[in-house]
Amino acid sequence: MKNIDLNNALNAYKAPEPSDLLKGRILRAASAQADMAAPAPSSFTKRFVPIAASLLAVCAIGYGVMQGSTPTEPAAAAWQEAAHDLGFHDVYEWVETEESQSQ
Repeated sequence: MKNIDLNNALNAYKAPEPSDLLKGRILRAASAQADMAAPAPSSFTKRFVPIAASLLAVCAIGYGVMQGSTPTEPAAAAWQEAAHDLGFHDVYEWVETEESQSQ
């Protein structure tokens, strides 16, 4: 059989109409499946507003902690001692005097 003959035979075939019982079974199965479908996803705001609020709170707390942690005098003394031990005490003094004059 040639391809043309096969195509003509398939194009000429007419499928029989489905019975009323088959139509009913298909419609009942489709409606049951639609009833069991997953609930619609909640709105964008209900899903992401708590996440955004948590992120905002964490950032605000982090910013507050970073602002509150200014260098203390013992830390400045430790830096001065380290600069003196490494032989950079003149550079340290120069940087500190420049910083205090600019403020």
